[in-house]
Amino acid sequence: MSRAAKGEGTAFKTDSGWRGYVTVNGKRKYFSAKTKAEAAQLRRHLLSRRDQGELSVGKVPTLKEWLDHWLSISEHRESTKVGYRNYVENYIEPLHGVPLDKLGLEHLERLYADMESRGLSGSTRHQVHSIIRVALKHAVWRGHVGRNVAALVKPPSVGKPRTEALSEADLDACFRAAIGNRYEARWFLSLQYGLRPGEATALEWPDVDFEKGQLHVHQQLQNIPGKGLVRVALPKTAKGDRLIDLPEYLIDMLAKRRADQLREMLEAGDEWAPWEDEGRPTAFVFTQRNGQPLRPGLDVTEWQRLLDRAGLPRQRRYVARHTAASVMVANGTDIATIAEVFGHASPSFTLNTYTHALAERKKELAKKMNRLAAPYAAPYEVISRDSE
Repeated sequence: MSRAAKGEGTAFKTDSGWRGYVTVNGKRKYFSAKTKAEAAQLRRHLLSRRDQGELSVGKVPTLKEWLDHWLSISEHRESTKVGYRNYVENYIEPLHGVPLDKLGLEHLERLYADMESRGLSGSTRHQVHSIIRVALKHAVWRGHVGRNVAALVKPPSVGKPRTEALSEADLDACFRAAIGNRYEARWFLSLQYGLRPGEATALEWPDVDFEKGQLHVHQQLQNIPGKGLVRVALPKTAKGDRLIDLPEYLIDMLAKRRADQLREMLEAGDEWAPWEDEGRPTAFVFTQRNGQPLRPGLDVTEWQRLLDRAGLPRQRRYVARHTAASVMVANGTDIATIAEVFGHASPSFTLNTYTHALAERKKELAKKMNRLAAPYAAPYEVISRDSE
């Protein structure tokens, strides 16, 4: 057989028949055949598969093997990896044993359909798809598989996120219930400035600039399975690491928290035991009476107690963040400013997340325009009533 063009592989005669190879991502994929004609046909078939992105070289890992390896070398935060592993173990399990080069569009479509039939949300199905798609992208780069089938599948629809916000009366009840509580500043920061729960509980005194009236938000406290409480830094290049200008009343409220905490330290004496993170002492703003941090579980308990005192039904902590956004929109704050305060990557994300607040704002605008035009619109009101 004559030698093929460079990159197209070749076939040659051996004592037992014919042997050849085609080149895939710079590596050789070998094949064997009994006759010259069979070798030529097999080479063309392999080249076709290669050109269609269906041919890989070496031992092809299963989807589970590759996902485990991808997570082990990824640069994601440990908390993110834990979440991804949960998706891999609990939702992708039906495809664990499928080799990457055998994984087809139909496998993924059946997986997503099955998840939907089990009542799993669109966001969960979309997250599973995203994990598989990114992992397969790296598998293509490594030459384990010729194409990323997840990039060819229509992603599951996320659907509109369900957002909640306290009414004006309920918010007022929360404020009244928070006043005088040792965590009052914790609740005002979230209800008015939308701090995430982990951001609020991770605040340390060096983050509070009493002179400038600013707050530096740059880390979160999270519970990681197998590791316990960890402090997670927010990327300095992202919008999450931010400075927030605070009103005087909140600065005064934080100053009172500082004075109360110093008094608690004196009263606790040797029992004051602040948490140390990898040998580094901490100086959290919101602590328990023994100096320990306000851990996520306890923070949830304190939030539920606040709602109980306010006479409101129990809800998740993130309702405070949604409420803060709604109040800002209702008071005419522009979306770019809200995005900065909330630590969103872009104003478009803020728009998509808090569309409910904007819808309410548009309704108020219509009412306002109606009031402004009232002296001129009276004849049209009569026409409208007569036509009914």
